[in-house]
Amino acid sequence: MSRITTYRRGLGWGALASALVVAAAACSSSSTSTPTRSTSAPTVQPAGSSSLDLSHPTKALCKKSSYKIGYEVFSDSQPFAVSLSDGLKSAAASVGCAQVLQTVDNMNGPVAIGNLHTLINEGINGFIDFQVLAQYQGAISKILKSNKIPSVTVVGATLPGFPQVGLDPFNTEKNASMFMANVAKTKYPGKVPYFVGGAEPESGPAVLARYQGAVAGVEAVYPGIPKNHIIEVDTNGVDTQAYNNTLSALSAVPHDAVVMLQAVNDEDTGGMAKAAASRGLPNYLVNSYGGDSYGLGQVCSNTHYVGSWYLDPAGWGPVLLSLEMDEMNGVKVPQVTNIAGYEVTRKTSFLHCK
Repeated sequence: MSRITTYRRGLGWGALASALVVAAAACSSSSTSTPTRSTSAPTVQPAGSSSLDLSHPTKALCKKSSYKIGYEVFSDSQPFAVSLSDGLKSAAASVGCAQVLQTVDNMNGPVAIGNLHTLINEGINGFIDFQVLAQYQGAISKILKSNKIPSVTVVGATLPGFPQVGLDPFNTEKNASMFMANVAKTKYPGKVPYFVGGAEPESGPAVLARYQGAVAGVEAVYPGIPKNHIIEVDTNGVDTQAYNNTLSALSAVPHDAVVMLQAVNDEDTGGMAKAAASRGLPNYLVNSYGGDSYGLGQVCSNTHYVGSWYLDPAGWGPVLLSLEMDEMNGVKVPQVTNIAGYEVTRKTSFLHCK
């Protein structure tokens, strides 16, 4: 069922305090990088823009008296989506001239398309897309182009022909799994672990690249790891499916083996971790991916978690708003803007783990 919620004013929003924001011309799953840590977000400037920091939009973006921006999101309860949505609304409130109209599709592509039509009927002149089912993005792109609506998408699933904010999926997952693999190598010297990786092929190549990067990270730390030690689990982006499929996959793993678990988001990873606990495995390690409230909570409370690759989900909203308003002002923006993130552990100060 389509619904619209309007946001203009609200509480102030925090700075994108920790995650690294990187503007790029293209995103390649074959490139390599090393983990990057930043204590403050560097300025990112789209080509031809004024000296605005994407992660800190200001009233200087208000070249017009008002901006009516549609926002379509796959969930209003999933923690990463909630944090991102809250960051977007708070950023719009701080700028003052931007109105955000939100609709939710609950992982239903036809509903997402219907929501877009509803938003267009409401008179939006900009659009932010957080619909994650790849097979529906082409239709959404055509609707936006035919109505000449400037748009930016969260990857998720790519929106053909429009700029995107993402996370360099291959390399960030690679860096995350490398961190976990190095912990395993130190903790269990001489052991060749199993890697059980959560994948979400239903969401298309941008999300599948995360799983592929995770495998590449494990292989970088354990060159020559047997192929049967790499196990792909289809989570479909649902923690219960992640749990059930992982529970089944672990039946083929020796009980006393070293097992590493990582999926494409925090909740899927949590479902996989619960499966390992249900099996009673003594030697498993988990690295969360995303850094939403659930994932960070697990880092503090579950000793099997080595940490989380932190992407500061609340910080994505200000970046999206900056890009979208620049587009609406006729400014050329990067085709790809990546938020690279870094590894956090229970010793990281801002988590306040006890």
